[in-house]
Amino acid sequence: MSLEAVARKDFQDAVRSRWVMVLAALFSLLLSVAVYLIPRDASTTALFNNLVVRDLFVTLLVPLIGVVIAYNSVVGERSTGSIKLLLALPHSRADVVFGKVLGRAGALGVPVAISFALPALIALVTPLSLELGTYLGYLLFTVLLGTAFVALAVGFSAAVDSQRIAVAGPVVVFLLSGPIWSVVQFPVQLYLAGQTLPGWLPIDSAGVYRLLRLVNPIESFKILTVEFVNGFLFTAGQAGADAAGSYTVSTEIAALAMLAAWALVPPLIGLWRFEDADL
Repeated sequence: MSLEAVARKDFQDAVRSRWVMVLAALFSLLLSVAVYLIPRDASTTALFNNLVVRDLFVTLLVPLIGVVIAYNSVVGERSTGSIKLLLALPHSRADVVFGKVLGRAGALGVPVAISFALPALIALVTPLSLELGTYLGYLLFTVLLGTAFVALAVGFSAAVDSQRIAVAGPVVVFLLSGPIWSVVQFPVQLYLAGQTLPGWLPIDSAGVYRLLRLVNPIESFKILTVEFVNGFLFTAGQAGADAAGSYTVSTEIAALAMLAAWALVPPLIGLWRFEDADL
């Protein structure tokens, strides 16, 4: 019940954030424009395969919303001293950290769901053939991506006592996994393709590149959603075969596990630091 109480209070506090509402409104507006401009007789699959929608709108704004909504969750209360009052109640430090992850993830899910609702209504009066299952599934994956960055931001917030570091940490991770990776991805792929690793290593150069993509939460999201919207997610068979998509099932499972790890490991590390923190 302590975890639930912290999560409920944090949800109510975070969902009223002006910045969250502004970013959600911007996301909804951009996605609505994309739906309106989609070519005639296009499908939901075509919409979410669009690089502008996926790489600019979704993977840029949703992680930012996650960081904005969560970076001040613990360190902000430490700076004001209200964390002492919170811990004076029957809440453990684990309740505080994971309650804030749940509360802020819920607060992110609400504006993201609303952001998807308006484009869906627009799709009803445009030539877009709305596939409800694909649309809702993509929404759930988007919330999972946002939750990973919420957890990352809460982890930093619990681990440090500086608000600047608490916001800088997740922003740096976002830049490395998003904008910077999009610039260096192709050169890295070309470089690794020309390398021959020692035979005693359990991985080849292609495997190194695949691993770099998997540890990146945004790239894991792209792997999962590309397969999902094209109807190939967790399809048995080899990548590129008629019965499968661009990735093997093992790669898809690894991508899902990596997103789950991003949602779990940073708060655990933050809790480890927070347990020993002098408040």
